[in-house]
Amino acid sequence: MKSRRFIPVLLLAAFSLGAYAQDTPAGEAMGFLSLHRGAARSAMAGAGSAAVSSSAAFGAFDNPAALPFTARIVDASASYGMWAPGSSVAKSDNIALGVTAKPWKALALSVAAVNQAHPAQDFGDGAYKPLDGLVSVGAGAAFGKHVGIGASFIYAYQRLMPDYSLPAYAFHIAAQYHAKNIDVTAAVRNIGPAIKAEKGNEYALPSSARLGATYNGNVGKSNIEASLDMDVYFSGKFAAAAGVQYCYDNLLYARAGYRFAAQGAPLPSHLALGIGVKWKGFCLDAAYI
Repeated sequence: MKSRRFIPVLLLAAFSLGAYAQDTPAGEAMGFLSLHRGAARSAMAGAGSAAVSSSAAFGAFDNPAALPFTARIVDASASYGMWAPGSSVAKSDNIALGVTAKPWKALALSVAAVNQAHPAQDFGDGAYKPLDGLVSVGAGAAFGKHVGIGASFIYAYQRLMPDYSLPAYAFHIAAQYHAKNIDVTAAVRNIGPAIKAEKGNEYALPSSARLGATYNGNVGKSNIEASLDMDVYFSGKFAAAAGVQYCYDNLLYARAGYRFAAQGAPLPSHLALGIGVKWKGFCLDAAYI
């Protein structure tokens, strides 16, 4: 009997384009911690944190509680994007790599990293490309068939000038309810100490409480997945993303989503569209934001 579990790696090559920029709210820093990774999620404006059918490679950044419910033993992803919300410039070279492994039926481990280079800026002593970086390690465990718990540790930094950088440490803690057609997740995200700048000013991380839900259903050779995610930021801001994914014959994908965000939220309101193709365990997805 053939089984997809013998396919060891699902490779997702993701390409995202965008032209939005928004300053992080006063008193907060590192808004890029809230940015969704991977083109499939980007094409739905970030909706779908509860989904278990999509790539789990960036689960350490997103929802570690969903990891033990993925059907794949190993899931690897490489992503390239050009969107840099939270900065004074719209475009960047945004490269992300992620791997999730499921060594046991009820336990999954995930590691992911991001390097985001902004266009060169002249600070008076020569041009320099500011850099943002993320490294995350996460784990998720299933308790029975329906409940999952997960946590991630995140190290982030902003290198503003060659001799000046700001580090940050944060955690995600999440819970997942998994059923045949419905997944629901609840999480607290980016929980960590404030960042202390050189002059002694302190800036909070974009911490939030998240609630997400996904419905997944089949009609003949078609599969439809609808997702809704809501974030209440500790700064008092609110954001919600709704997205839909249509798949034909487990081969072709079409996606769309919209994110509403209150003024000053780490990610601005935006529309997103995307397409994808899947063949023998390999996926190629593209998103336009």
